[in-house]
Amino acid sequence: GLATPVMAQSNLFVGWHVQAATGYQGITPSLTNYSTSGAYTNSQTSHGMPLVLGAGFTFAISERQVMGLTYERNLLHTQAAGQDYYTSSGLTSSTRMGFDKQAQWSLMLGQLIRNGSMAYGKLAYASLDTTHATNNFSLDGYGVGVGFKTFLNPFQYVYTEYNYTKMSERSIQIGSESFKASAVGKGGLVGIGWQF
Repeated sequence: GLATPVMAQSNLFVGWHVQAATGYQGITPSLTNYSTSGAYTNSQTSHGMPLVLGAGFTFAISERQVMGLTYERNLLHTQAAGQDYYTSSGLTSSTRMGFDKQAQWSLMLGQLIRNGSMAYGKLAYASLDTTHATNNFSLDGYGVGVGFKTFLNPFQYVYTEYNYTKMSERSIQIGSESFKASAVGKGGLVGIGWQF
């Protein structure tokens, strides 16, 4: 009956947390399978400097391992990048596309290296919206990430992460044209958090 309180006292990562981070990210859309024969889009990567806020709860599953659930939201959008649409007659139109309202629910599994430091991996459900395009749409998919956290004092930690997201392919209908859309995102974060 005394094991859980002892574990909680020795493991600083147990409990509620809030955190904020920034860094770099790039998202590359894929627009394929157009209903117009021979049509395709040449997509450029949309880049950005995110501002990611998160909140969640972590609990101990053993003396040296923790599991947690965190909700994260990027408050900024990526810079719009070029989308060139080609048909059999050549370049037909050019537009731009960025990404906004990026969010994810993450399930994290962490391994304590020492009482105040932890390496972890996470698996997430991710969602986002396109922005700046003539006709915007939403995508969802999954994310994976790895990271490291270390405490500065008993209530405050710093962390770094690398994240990869893959949006599931979705059929989009715009006017008489239809196509399939997906996206891949990659990025790194550095941030600070508070544990309660």
